[in-house]
Amino acid sequence: MSSVEKKRLRDRRAQQNLRSKRSQHMAVLEKEVAHCREHHDDQGIQRLLQVITDLRKQNEVLRSRQEHLKCLVNSWDASPAEVPANAHEPSDQRLPGLIAIPGGPMNNTDPSSNRIQSSRTNTPRDDSSPSSLLISNSSYGQTSFTQTLPREPPEVDTSLAWEQLPRHDDDFLNPQTISCPWFECPERIALCPESPSSPLDLLYGTKTNYLADMIYKATQRRPIRDPERLAVGWLCYHLTRWIVSPSPATYANIPPFLRPVPDQLQITHPMVLDNIPWPQIRMNLVRHWDLFRDMRDDLFGLFSCCVKVRWPWGESILERNSNNELCIKEKFFETFMSEAGWGLTPEFMQRYPQLLAGVDLGAITYELVDKEFYQGEK
Repeated sequence: MSSVEKKRLRDRRAQQNLRSKRSQHMAVLEKEVAHCREHHDDQGIQRLLQVITDLRKQNEVLRSRQEHLKCLVNSWDASPAEVPANAHEPSDQRLPGLIAIPGGPMNNTDPSSNRIQSSRTNTPRDDSSPSSLLISNSSYGQTSFTQTLPREPPEVDTSLAWEQLPRHDDDFLNPQTISCPWFECPERIALCPESPSSPLDLLYGTKTNYLADMIYKATQRRPIRDPERLAVGWLCYHLTRWIVSPSPATYANIPPFLRPVPDQLQITHPMVLDNIPWPQIRMNLVRHWDLFRDMRDDLFGLFSCCVKVRWPWGESILERNSNNELCIKEKFFETFMSEAGWGLTPEFMQRYPQLLAGVDLGAITYELVDKEFYQGEK
């Protein structure tokens, strides 16, 4: 070979090696970008920032309670004239700007399933009993704090209803006993956003939101329409987020008619019963679940077909917002977020009349046949 041909051969080999190195480097960069998109998205960063904010608030409360304990201990040896007038008041009442954290587990975003299991084994807490005060404050490792409490029981704070979890008999160590399939991985639910980013996640599934995708797969097993699939999925999603991560924010997303009634807080029952939109029917099922346990498949199969949202047939449930993104139509959202927006067809009432004791049948009956629709067809 001549010197020119040898030079051309060397150039081709050098270019080939350069292209090979470049392609390998591009493959490595693509993997790194995919990993960053999967594990370092905006939602993940926002969740971590929220956790940091919550921990800072909890630390402030703990510091204030520590100062309060010091004041109480120092006041034991002081004369009555030297004791400040506000020494026995809770520190979060004397220091404005602090958020009062209840005496249960400190981290509401704890992804473990222990928080859920505790709701099944513990009776609803009565804040007026001395034993509950001892249990509440022992979680901080400060059992001596109960000795300095006033003798009169504190008033019950209704604003803490968000921490009153229903009593469930689902065994999370055995997935076969879980009545709601999406509860198989509570630690993954705790990482999901408080609300789905799009209604399409509940209608067609998603790969970025575990809870929304699991609820979508569960509703796919039943022959229900899109309005019911979206409405039921939305309510189940927010109820699940509250059960896994109880907080005032997650509790506020639950409509009043879906919040637990006293029987749900006192009687152990399957978790799936909490998703029924009518409080009286929920209460009847919780009280008499032993009579329906063996027929649960037929019961929920018929119920899923008979429960309806009072929404005109064929009318759209989605609309586009100012950013041209599909979102739930406001009127449809107001409908299924109200108890009056739900109805039950007569087929279920005729099959299970014992579950409708104490229910206003005229208010919940929903006739599937639309007279106006047939008049339009004629």
